[in-house]
Amino acid sequence: MDQITFADVLQKSFIAMSMGATDRITTLNILINISMSFLVGMFIFFVYKKTYQGVLYQRSFNISLVLASTVTALVIMTISGNLILSLGMVGALSIVRFRTPVKDSMDLVFLFWAISVGIANGVGYYNISIVGSIMIAAFLLILARQGKGMADTFLLIIQLLEPKAEKDILEKIRENVDRFSIKSKTVSDSSTELTLELRVKGGDTSFINKLREENGINRVTMVAYDQDMSSI
Repeated sequence: MDQITFADVLQKSFIAMSMGATDRITTLNILINISMSFLVGMFIFFVYKKTYQGVLYQRSFNISLVLASTVTALVIMTISGNLILSLGMVGALSIVRFRTPVKDSMDLVFLFWAISVGIANGVGYYNISIVGSIMIAAFLLILARQGKGMADTFLLIIQLLEPKAEKDILEKIRENVDRFSIKSKTVSDSSTELTLELRVKGGDTSFINKLREENGINRVTMVAYDQDMSSI
């Protein structure tokens, strides 16, 4: 049995290009693949919108997920079965620099999901894209529901005019939160500033209003905490 070398593969690819072997992908196949990518992409669109947990929802990014799946399917149909076109596409994409920042890691997951759907539909593996998307959506909905009702994390910055009141203030905070820890403490001639990390059940921060009425407190500031101290 003769072994197939890399040169043989290249030769067959050149012959396929010269004989128009790409005609094996009919117009009907193109319409079906693109349509399936669009439909599954719209499914991803609604799942992203349903499970988004941020504050500033970006509809443009969600639309780009649908387009990413359809464009990926188009690329896969173009290079499928042809090594020369595959190498050319890799070379073309290698010179492109995508510098759009992805702030949320979940956005990156959805982007890979859309690209994977485009790859599967581009080669006609509709069962993979449909079944896989349904399972991923189910996992996301379960995890999103599990996250509801969990304690929210905040940074609480308190400026004390009387250092002696620190112990009483910390005791009142302990009674109203799940747990807290002191992140920093700054002492000056006129005041003492405490920075605390709080975990508040259900995001209920009404106790801050009562805390402000306590004697010895000059200012109370609460901000959302994303574990990045540089953003404070």
